[in-house]
Amino acid sequence: MKKSLIAVSVGLLAMFMSGAHAQHGHGHGHAMSTEVTAEKGSNNVSIDKCWIRLMPSVTPSGGFFDIKNNDATQIAVIKAIETDAFEETMLHRSYMKNGLSGMEMVPEVIVKAGETLSFAPGGFHAMLEKPASGLKAGDKIQTRFVLGTGDKIPVTCELKAANARSFDS
Repeated sequence: MKKSLIAVSVGLLAMFMSGAHAQHGHGHGHAMSTEVTAEKGSNNVSIDKCWIRLMPSVTPSGGFFDIKNNDATQIAVIKAIETDAFEETMLHRSYMKNGLSGMEMVPEVIVKAGETLSFAPGGFHAMLEKPASGLKAGDKIQTRFVLGTGDKIPVTCELKAANARSFDS
């Protein structure tokens, strides 16, 4: 029993550390954050270094990028990411609590005035599920980042292999 528990714990830790999350289900194992700002925020936002770690079709892929709020006085609010390349997209945040890894879906992400927020493995990320057939590493897909203002910013994201760790790898 003890060996099984240790093996399961090590396996789960390896899965979260690698960024691979098998058989992700909506509402299963995720605490949904319900705090949402009433502010629409600024639309003066730029998104750079967008890449997606493309996983096999049954495993969710992770989306990573830098969001810069170019407004010096207002927050920026990111509500969603849309793309025709995946059927489902969600915003998530990874965290550590009491020594255990976890992740939760978030309804929006706020970027403070004048700051840049990096979506990176182990932190904020987009989760993309049910890819269109034929996608492969090296492909570029079109996405739309939905802001609190309702504006949509078009962004090209590069698909990378499952072992990629950064935009430059």
